[in-house]
Amino acid sequence: MSIRILVVDDTELNLKMVSAILVRDGYEIITARNGDEALRVIKSTPPALAILDVMMPDMDGYTLCEHLRQNPTTEKIPIIILTALSGVEDKIKAFDSGADDFLAKPFEPQELRARVKVLLRRFSEREIIQTSEAPGKVIAVFSLRGGVGVSMLSSNLAASLSQIWGTPTALVDLAFMNGQSALLLDLPLRNTWADLGRSPANEMDIDLLNSTLLRHDAGVHVLASPRHPQEAEVITAEHVRKAIGLLRTHYHYIILDLPHDFSETTLAGLDLADQILLMLSPETASVRCAANALETFAQLEYPADRTSLVLNWTFKGKGLPRAGIEGALKKELGVVIPYAGEVVVASILYGKPSALLAPLDPLGAFLEDLAYLYSKEDHKQNPPESIGEGLKRVKARAQTRQEKS
Repeated sequence: MSIRILVVDDTELNLKMVSAILVRDGYEIITARNGDEALRVIKSTPPALAILDVMMPDMDGYTLCEHLRQNPTTEKIPIIILTALSGVEDKIKAFDSGADDFLAKPFEPQELRARVKVLLRRFSEREIIQTSEAPGKVIAVFSLRGGVGVSMLSSNLAASLSQIWGTPTALVDLAFMNGQSALLLDLPLRNTWADLGRSPANEMDIDLLNSTLLRHDAGVHVLASPRHPQEAEVITAEHVRKAIGLLRTHYHYIILDLPHDFSETTLAGLDLADQILLMLSPETASVRCAANALETFAQLEYPADRTSLVLNWTFKGKGLPRAGIEGALKKELGVVIPYAGEVVVASILYGKPSALLAPLDPLGAFLEDLAYLYSKEDHKQNPPESIGEGLKRVKARAQTRQEKS
């Protein structure tokens, strides 16, 4: 049975063009010329994917997308917004309405076909890789100071670990008020923590959690922060503990992207972390925040070796000297991420972590090596059979360094 795709556009020529492109790949195309007609068609023939134009009379594509998300029959199908409007504001509006992808007109036929193929594959692969060995390792990335790269490091660690070990990695965004983990991977917020918070924590199971995760083609499965700050009110520390507990039994690695506070939900994540990467930049306010965090960790009786200091050299010029920072914190810096301003900006603009955008460039290679450094010891000693290309790159760089020393 062929896969059914709904195309909605009020222009006959556009309907024929899109239909002709997709029919070549064997899809069954059903069409509608406005939102009301589309809703009627769906009742009798639900599609596997929908392509919606924005500029339509009575009901525009954004509104139709919201209706499809509210309909139990179509709430989970992938949706592509296809429009002549190509501004950043239009893309954000499309994602806010529940779309999974955004394609500006005019478009290349090959690009449309590729986007359709990727979305259908992504939403047909709903299973989580089961792990029967020791629980997954939880790595929390944290700072009391904003702007030091917590989300940047979290997304790169998640992507790198997946590329190294050839198995999906969970990225959990606990910054409920303004988290950006999904954005840094260019994933639309079709499901978020808010979907889990609507029910009591004790009712959460792996199937519900699985349906909420956003899938990235690089093997990162994201539990995204809510679209709107007010939706965070329903998420409790118990929700966080339950979700992380379920993920630990199904993933080798769980990365926590934490907010800059010690709220109950943040503490729930920190309590469960096997490794805490405390980030700072080489300036006074950041060092002071790091000192406060270390003091709080001590009061919480976290083992000292659970926390590693990660200095992100965010300045193009000079900053506080390393020795001065270590003296003020009475703790050695475990890692210093080199300055790479333009590379980081490019990765944010494209929604692709540096470790994926340019794994052979200095920053991408550094972050990949960093992910290996914090990998599970049993993985390092006894690599699984399904290793990824990332591990080959890590090993090759290690061999080169050894030969040079």
